[in-house]
Amino acid sequence: MHELIYIPPLLCILYFLLRRFVLENFYVESSGKYVLITGCDSGFGRRLATKLLDKRVNVFAACFTQQGITTLQTEWSNKKGAKGQLYPIQLDVTNQQSVDNAKETVTKVLEEQNGKLWGLVNNAGIFSIHGPDDWCTVDEYSSSLNVNTLGAVRMCHAFVPLIKKSRGRVVTMGSTAGRLHGLYVAPYVTAKFAVEAYMDCLRLEMRQYGVSVHILEPGCFKTELLNQDAQRMRIQRIWNNLSIETKEEYGEEYRRNFETAWESGVNVVANPNIGWVVDCYSHALFSWWPRLRYCPGWDAIFMFIPLSVFPTALQDWILAGLYRLSPGPSLTPAVLVKNKKRRTPVQWIQFLSQLAIIPLLYTIFFVKNSQKQTAETAHPHNVTVSE
Repeated sequence: MHELIYIPPLLCILYFLLRRFVLENFYVESSGKYVLITGCDSGFGRRLATKLLDKRVNVFAACFTQQGITTLQTEWSNKKGAKGQLYPIQLDVTNQQSVDNAKETVTKVLEEQNGKLWGLVNNAGIFSIHGPDDWCTVDEYSSSLNVNTLGAVRMCHAFVPLIKKSRGRVVTMGSTAGRLHGLYVAPYVTAKFAVEAYMDCLRLEMRQYGVSVHILEPGCFKTELLNQDAQRMRIQRIWNNLSIETKEEYGEEYRRNFETAWESGVNVVANPNIGWVVDCYSHALFSWWPRLRYCPGWDAIFMFIPLSVFPTALQDWILAGLYRLSPGPSLTPAVLVKNKKRRTPVQWIQFLSQLAIIPLLYTIFFVKNSQKQTAETAHPHNVTVSE
């Protein structure tokens, strides 16, 4: 009888292996289907659009700029062989009228072609990291929420009725920042937590319609969103608007150190293999057994997602330790440097225990470099990308 207690967990493991390595490799027919993707000016959205066109999927590629539309059309027209039809649309997800106009365009094409919209990919987003919360105003939070959260809400309100007709898929770009907090990322984390909460609710409501809703939670990838010049401009703009009191509290050296520390951290952690994220998008759209959540990135798999289920106090302790061990200068406000005291014995014990994180960081760094070499071999051409 005691042996029977091993049967339920064994069945669960067998089911997981069967689904992960067998069932997930079966795909529905993608040729001829219609998919709408936002944020196709560059990055993940652009790469996904071209990947689906190669699979003979008809793509409504929503770009924020006319330049994005022009370059995408040129890239599509230069492709040889069989390909899907490209329908470029200029779209601002923060503008309801722009979303309504896009819906009219999509609806008209579907009626003319007697087709149905199979997939909606909410890929458009902005990188809203400016510095400590003391530096941010409500405008920084509003901007982040308007694109990263409300943009997806507007798109779902407009296009989910069309998805219902095909019993298709909704796929949205979340982030590990939608599962775990961090230092100096409050506007971005706030928006990502919100959009993932919305998608979780929508997924439950759409079950009875046969519509599936999926979230991507990538780790850090080397994309255009992590552009160093753009980040420096964001930091400088915020710094220029700070009060004299706040500037004196942090100090000019802190601002320079923040820029350097951020860039150093990105260079260590960011994964260049952006095809990983694009493959997750494609799998969510056309796999017979898609996952509800995808976590591309070694930092997501081995660190951020597991850490998200730890007790809060332990999360804070580990995250604080990671930031102390990260490359780059120390980030201590000027007012605290003046009042800084020597470490107590307890603080020394805490600091030394945090050094245990170093082997994990080394493992992620080593795997990331291996992925970089693989990506360069598979994609010798240089592609600029963003979320």
